[in-house]
Amino acid sequence: MEDGAVLGEGASALTVSVTGMDGKTITVTVHTDEKTVGEALEKAGLIAGEESEFGLYVKTVNGETVDYDTDGAFWAFYVDGVMAATGVDQTAIEPKRAVI
Repeated sequence: MEDGAVLGEGASALTVSVTGMDGKTITVTVHTDEKTVGEALEKAGLIAGEESEFGLYVKTVNGETVDYDTDGAFWAFYVDGVMAATGVDQTAIEPKRAVI
C-alpha cells in the first residue's frame, strides 16, 4: 500500500499507521463494516497470518513478512499509541487510531 491510500467500503473508518522494518511509516484509511480491527485489515489485504491458540498471529503487514522463529522480529499492535491488551482479531472497531 502507498501512504495515504484509502481502502474498502463501509460505515466505519480506521486510520492505520504501519512502520516497516526499514523504519518508514505509511498511514492508510480503511473503511469497513467489519466488527474487529483484524477482520477489517484482513479484508482490506493489509495483514495476513495464521490462527493460533491465542488468535490471529499476524506475520505479514503491508506485504512485509517477518518470522520470529527465523529473525526474532514480530509485528506489534498499538491502539492510540499504547500496546493493545488484545490482539487485532479481538479488538472491536471504535473511533480510535490503530497503529501496527
